[in-house]
Amino acid sequence: MKLSINRTSLTYAVIAGTALIILLLKWTEPDKNPDINPLPVARVELVSVASRDIAFSKTLNGRLIPARKAQIRFEVAGQLRQRLVEPGQRVDQSQVMLMLATEDYKNAEVETRAQLEIEKQAGIRDQQLLELSKQNRVLQQKEVKRLQKLVGKSLTSLSRLEGAKQQLSVLRKEEAQLQYSMDTAKSRLAMRQSSWERANRNLQRCQLRSPWNATVNQVFVQEGDYVSSNQVVIDLIDDTGLEFVLNLRGQIAHKLKPGEAVDITINGETVRGEIIALQVDPDLQTFTHELRVRLPAGIGYPGQVVRAMITLPELKQALLVPVTSLLFENDKQYVFVYIEGKLHRRSVDSGDRVGNEQVILKGLTAGEQVVSRDVASLSDEQQVEVIQSAL
Repeated sequence: MKLSINRTSLTYAVIAGTALIILLLKWTEPDKNPDINPLPVARVELVSVASRDIAFSKTLNGRLIPARKAQIRFEVAGQLRQRLVEPGQRVDQSQVMLMLATEDYKNAEVETRAQLEIEKQAGIRDQQLLELSKQNRVLQQKEVKRLQKLVGKSLTSLSRLEGAKQQLSVLRKEEAQLQYSMDTAKSRLAMRQSSWERANRNLQRCQLRSPWNATVNQVFVQEGDYVSSNQVVIDLIDDTGLEFVLNLRGQIAHKLKPGEAVDITINGETVRGEIIALQVDPDLQTFTHELRVRLPAGIGYPGQVVRAMITLPELKQALLVPVTSLLFENDKQYVFVYIEGKLHRRSVDSGDRVGNEQVILKGLTAGEQVVSRDVASLSDEQQVEVIQSAL
């Protein structure tokens, strides 16, 4: 009996709670016909498109590098016998820096020189033999004719005539062989001469010489090392003339040319450099153009950080707007032009940036008013209110 009363009380409590929730939902139900207030008119700041002549420059940082560098290799292989230079040492043109063991190359030179001399003497011998062979052949021809006459008069045997003819054939064969040897003697001599000259050059190549006056930057081998013919053994630099290398965007690179001056700041002092090379086709990975600027002799040292100021050609009557006026969308650029209370989105082509202003190449005319900032939230044909106009 007591359990039944408790269940009845619980049921009444659930019903009362449900009714209370329904009343609360009804009370907080939103109005089905709310009053819609119009959106406030956007407020924008305007600026007039300026037109003026601009002279500006680009400042870029980089390091100095030697005007000339070379990685030197032996043209022949062998064991390193002497290391005659060390990093930092100055070397003159043709100065010997490294030497290989020369025994094998000396033997090759002696062998080919001997073969050349043998070939020369063989040519002299063959010439003399050819002369003798011609004389013997002429005498044998006369002997054959004499025997033919005697055979006709039955004064000698036919076998003797045939023997004389066979001897004549042998002499003709010998003469032909000697003639061939003389005809090819010049070619054989040239081959022997070439072999000797190559062996002599290889002997000289055992000495590695400096191609120009330079400074040894690195030496990569030690005495006793075996050196191959394609192995870099010495790194040379010419630090008497230094260059400054820059990688420029196409917009800047196309406005420069070799021979123009560039101001370089080194240790707080400005020196005048000269453009000596400009890459026309950009690098396929960085899409930049390499620019090399030559510095006067005796200025700076390799690896020194310097700053270059590149003065670009003056822009005549360039159109300028604030950088913040540009809207970028789908790889295109737009500005919002203000006309009689409305904004008109207009596509433009931009050029160089000058400080906080952007050069406009196409799409605007001087004096037009454009929104100066906060353009991301604006739209075409939007009604706006001007709060400030920088004319």
